[in-house]
Amino acid sequence: MKLNTKRLLLRKATLNDAGFIFKLLNQDSFKKNIADKNIKTNKDAEHYIETAFLTPYKLDTFSPYIVCLKSNDKDIRQIGVCGLYKRPALQYPDLGYAFLDEFTGLGYASEAARCVIDYSLNTLGLKYLCALTDPENRASINLLKKCKFNLETQVILNEEQGVSNLYQLSLK
Repeated sequence: MKLNTKRLLLRKATLNDAGFIFKLLNQDSFKKNIADKNIKTNKDAEHYIETAFLTPYKLDTFSPYIVCLKSNDKDIRQIGVCGLYKRPALQYPDLGYAFLDEFTGLGYASEAARCVIDYSLNTLGLKYLCALTDPENRASINLLKKCKFNLETQVILNEEQGVSNLYQLSLK
């Protein structure tokens, strides 16, 4: 599966993405706004790719994708992740995204999110999506509002992460 926008390519992850995943998940912004995934080595990053990306692909279930910046056919750079997650505590699939700090504030996250939303509606036939964000993460809240998500409630998925804002989008 590949999804395209004018500037981006969303593709399935491979173990070759371990260096990128290592860098992304070890950013202070990722640890603060999402979670510390305890990725200390490239092997940890490969294991994370296997569990968070490759296993959902094999099970043909909701999954994240690597977001790449298109500059030309030979130079496609990984800049983030975006996709759907099925969390046991949530009724609907959860839109999730994270980008390298140097690529935030440039519209790439909202472009990738809209691409996944369109795919969810037009290809998967979904009626609703959820999205979780830290109540202090203004950038993520603004992105979700731009994508027409509405704040539903606050939830605690686990004690480590504390309170998250739960947003919902009707795709009808």
